[in-house]
Amino acid sequence: MIEQLRSHWQRLLGAERSDRPEGAPEERLQRAAAALIMEVCRADFDLHAEELESVRASLIELFRLDRDTADAMLEIAQEDSDELISIHPMVREVNASFDAGQKTDIMRALWRAAWANRDLNKRQEAVIRHLADLLYIPHATFIRTKHEVLGKH
Repeated sequence: MIEQLRSHWQRLLGAERSDRPEGAPEERLQRAAAALIMEVCRADFDLHAEELESVRASLIELFRLDRDTADAMLEIAQEDSDELISIHPMVREVNASFDAGQKTDIMRALWRAAWANRDLNKRQEAVIRHLADLLYIPHATFIRTKHEVLGKH
């Protein structure tokens, strides 16, 4: 029992956290992007299988990962999201590494995750709007990517 508690606290306080600078830069960026997408999925307090599949597909598309690597990254993102205290370390990582085009791709991934179950929850939209502001994404890009994903023209 004590060993389990110790292990749990070491994991919470140790290098497993995505807001720590450990790990290769590319892996930290992938974890950051995955954690942001997971935050959108969890915003409505109901995680759907379609949303998880959307996150996996976005990771494969954004980072050219194979399915096994994307599955592992998805599992890490879920764990990170469970333990996440603040999204700001992830936002900082994305802002430091992504250009405007890559941030637009992230915005599409956020909308896809929110729309995966064909029910755009107002909390999910609010999280996406907040992330767009934090990622310095212009409002026009926010609206354009929303319409692209939701099929509005």
